[in-house]
Amino acid sequence: MAQPRPPDPPAVLVVQDEPILMLAMAGYVEEAGCEPVEATTVAEAIRLLETRSDIRTVFTDLDMRGSTAGMNLALAIRDRWPPIELLLLSSQPWKTEELPERGIVLGKPFDPRKIIAAIRKFAP
Repeated sequence: MAQPRPPDPPAVLVVQDEPILMLAMAGYVEEAGCEPVEATTVAEAIRLLETRSDIRTVFTDLDMRGSTAGMNLALAIRDRWPPIELLLLSSQPWKTEELPERGIVLGKPFDPRKIIAAIRKFAP
């Protein structure tokens, strides 16, 4: 009798415009037992969300190229895809009222244990 195929790991959209940080963030996603789906721009992230229904968690940097692109992406996700969980990286402090509902901010410098635990919590 054939063994049942194990389920695919949960897909986590990783949005980061800096290649070295992308490597680190995707590595944390893999360590958490998930599949990283990479996007380097907000437009690319939106296209992926429009075409892939298996993404339930987005892990994005709020400080991309010194702009508010990451926050704009998080707000767009909350508006268009409310069930998606948001894990947000930032070197800046954010007031709770500035964050999208259910958005979790993970600070820089990275704490790999916290990041991996958050991914596991939101992308079971």
